[in-house]
Amino acid sequence: MYKLMIVDDELLMRIGIRSLLEWEEHGFQLVGEAENGKEALEIALETFPDLIITDIKMPLMDGLALIREISKRLPSCKYVILSNYDEIDYVKEALRLGALDYLIKSEISPATLTELLTRIRGKLLSEVSSRDNLFSAPLHYTQSLTHLKENFFKDLISGLPIGEEAADRAEQLQVRLKPQQLAIIKCKIDQFELVKKKYKEQDEKLLRFSILNVMEEVIPSRQSIEIIVESSSEYLVIRNVRLADEELWRKDIEKLCGKILGSMKDFMNLSFSVGVSTVVPDLLALKRGYWEADAAWRHRFFLGTGRIHFFDNTMKGCERTSNLYTLNRDREYEFRHVLERNSSDQLSKLLDAFRKELEDVRADENAIRKAYLLVLELVNSQFAQASRALLLSEGKTPYDAASTAETWNDLHELVLDYALQCLQTNGLSKEKLTYADMAVDIIHQYYAEDITLQSVASQINVNPSYLSRVFKQEKNENFVSYLTRIRIERAKSYLENRTLRVYEVADKVGYHNYTYFSKIFKKIVGVSPEEYRG
Repeated sequence: MYKLMIVDDELLMRIGIRSLLEWEEHGFQLVGEAENGKEALEIALETFPDLIITDIKMPLMDGLALIREISKRLPSCKYVILSNYDEIDYVKEALRLGALDYLIKSEISPATLTELLTRIRGKLLSEVSSRDNLFSAPLHYTQSLTHLKENFFKDLISGLPIGEEAADRAEQLQVRLKPQQLAIIKCKIDQFELVKKKYKEQDEKLLRFSILNVMEEVIPSRQSIEIIVESSSEYLVIRNVRLADEELWRKDIEKLCGKILGSMKDFMNLSFSVGVSTVVPDLLALKRGYWEADAAWRHRFFLGTGRIHFFDNTMKGCERTSNLYTLNRDREYEFRHVLERNSSDQLSKLLDAFRKELEDVRADENAIRKAYLLVLELVNSQFAQASRALLLSEGKTPYDAASTAETWNDLHELVLDYALQCLQTNGLSKEKLTYADMAVDIIHQYYAEDITLQSVASQINVNPSYLSRVFKQEKNENFVSYLTRIRIERAKSYLENRTLRVYEVADKVGYHNYTYFSKIFKKIVGVSPEEYRG
């Protein structure tokens, strides 16, 4: 396996090149990145790369100076130049200094890069190398260093017996960690089922690869860290920790996690929740570390997604009971009474009281889910005909959605919205539905999606102009105004709960452009979303 470095002062260019290929499938392991020649020189003298792909114009030390300096110290290293069309004189000088080839930035593609790497790998194979490699040339086609590392750490995390050979295997696999004082950081994508819809099945590999690229970009190259891919939605960061100052290492990890969360949002528009273990003494204790990181991450159900959860924080005074909650006769009677009266206000208050009861008994996630499923059963038994006609916007049954809701707030809102829909459907079924009523029903169900007057009219099989006219006559406001009002009312509710960030609230209520959402919110409410939250 040959070692590769990428050097460019533009972050997006580095990420773009790194994301073009699965480098190890072509016989190259990415060992470092740098944003200028000076930083690249320092990393190169630590990692001894076989190939450097470098920009020419960079601050502190340009690509030409970098080639001159490294050629003196690492004479077997090869170079490929990144250039623009107007830099031909620099390219000529680089080729004179020994660069093998050059790439025009605007024309880089997987095909051109693959062809170039094939030629360079052939040249490297033909030369006698004085360095020892972990993999022989034939072997790296079937097994990569990363793959072996991941299997090694997965064995440790699952508790498979490795014994005293753990440290030796870690050294053989060039693990960047010291074998003592380790912490595990579990990073998992929020709302992954929705994320998957944006990626076709064959593109999940690209999703994993892109996430790894961003993670490796934001994590300082000199930190003792390994990143393990558990699945397309879950990534583990294992790092060494100095125990001398607990407050300092916690702040350090919090800063690192914050950079990961921020970069994932900025570059990929992904929200992650993070769980952090305590410090475990050695590699053989990683199983306990993973359990702690997972337990901390699971507290997103109570505290919300898109956050960092430390195990010791979540465990202090947070013990919860797994005792199953059952609806007593009085509470069941109250629910049935409210449902029979078709009172949406009383239903909302009753469900809030129900939630408080569960919090008072410190119910755990499993007990809470089962309690809400009991409420769903009660609603469905009361409105059998109405409930059969309802599916959630994702096409799921309410039972499926309740079983997979990621937070308590999501679960509560889901059950409440479904019950209110049943109330509304039941009430409307007692009289003939007008087209305006049907449109209102669709708005309340799908306000979070990109619905329009035209799409709703198509759904209920009526002319859009006619629907617009009768809607205004019956509801005393036009379709767009009504849809906007419902979205803003729901946004106010989310903002009051304080679980979601403001840009997440915008997405939840159907506004995928935060600036536009903020403008509409202020126009209707009189203050910005941030001011409303206070």
